[in-house]
Amino acid sequence: MFSHLVHHSTVASQRSTPVRRLLFALACVALPSVGLGAQLSDNAERLPGNDESWIALVIVVGSVFAAWFLNHRAPAVRVFGTILAAIGCLAVAGWFFFYVLGTGFLENPKPNETPLDSAKPALLWLQSAVALIAGLGLLLVAYRQSGAGAELDLGSQNETDRYGRVSRMLHWTIAILFIAMIPMGIYATIIPEGVPYRLEYYVVHKTIGVIIFALVILRLAWNFRSRRPKMATTIKPVERKLAHGAHVTLYFLMIALPITGFIMTTYFGAPTYFFAWEMAPLWEPSETAIKLWGLLHKYLLPYLIYVILGAHILGALKHQFVDKHGGVLNRMVS
Repeated sequence: MFSHLVHHSTVASQRSTPVRRLLFALACVALPSVGLGAQLSDNAERLPGNDESWIALVIVVGSVFAAWFLNHRAPAVRVFGTILAAIGCLAVAGWFFFYVLGTGFLENPKPNETPLDSAKPALLWLQSAVALIAGLGLLLVAYRQSGAGAELDLGSQNETDRYGRVSRMLHWTIAILFIAMIPMGIYATIIPEGVPYRLEYYVVHKTIGVIIFALVILRLAWNFRSRRPKMATTIKPVERKLAHGAHVTLYFLMIALPITGFIMTTYFGAPTYFFAWEMAPLWEPSETAIKLWGLLHKYLLPYLIYVILGAHILGALKHQFVDKHGGVLNRMVS
């Protein structure tokens, strides 16, 4: 039965579009050893009482509250929101430096499926260092905010020169959840088979992924309901085009990542988790499909989003502190 599915997928790939044939060829080269043991062992069990669902809920609720406080009318509440966001970043860094490094899994991870997997420890180091710097930077921002007493008069709708409360809530909630989800997902893939809590990381990771997907769809719908602010006229036309392209690409990636993850997981034969709820696979397993969708979800799309997201952040900082275009960050933070 399984060999028939593999044969059917191979024939279908040969009859598909050039793009699909290219992805299939890359998958066969890049993922030669990916099999049905790529994610979870069959005897993995969830924590008693589905405690990992509570962990996911704490992360989600904390992100929502941090985003709400960051955009509150009262200055003191905004300072608290900045401190809460800083604590979140520092918690990610602390989790890595005081826990992950102590497990020894970076030195002895689950066997690599492709040569690209060898970069995962370095990615965790980089992301944790960025989280540490961001957390310390946010504490500095909170200190400077404490000296400002102006109230934030912000409506729900976007304005011509700044985002409204709804857009800001969605933006910062998604951003904070991403900070938690990305390193968690990478770490889950290097945990060796047989470690009892390996499944719990996948449950939290997938739950947050579903929520991010829903929030991105909501953000896109809200953009049609309330038009985005125009970019500052002081920004060069080519930079405006680059910024617009980065935004469009980020939206695409934030939608494509959870979709490809869901498809890959389903072809693997594993359920999709959303807190305590489990959604059974929708179709039969296929090793060939795992290679194709795994190439997208685990390698191509994540590395692309690292580049685009990094360029997006660095571009915003450049406009604010190098080019002195104060309106760039002010559209989302004041």
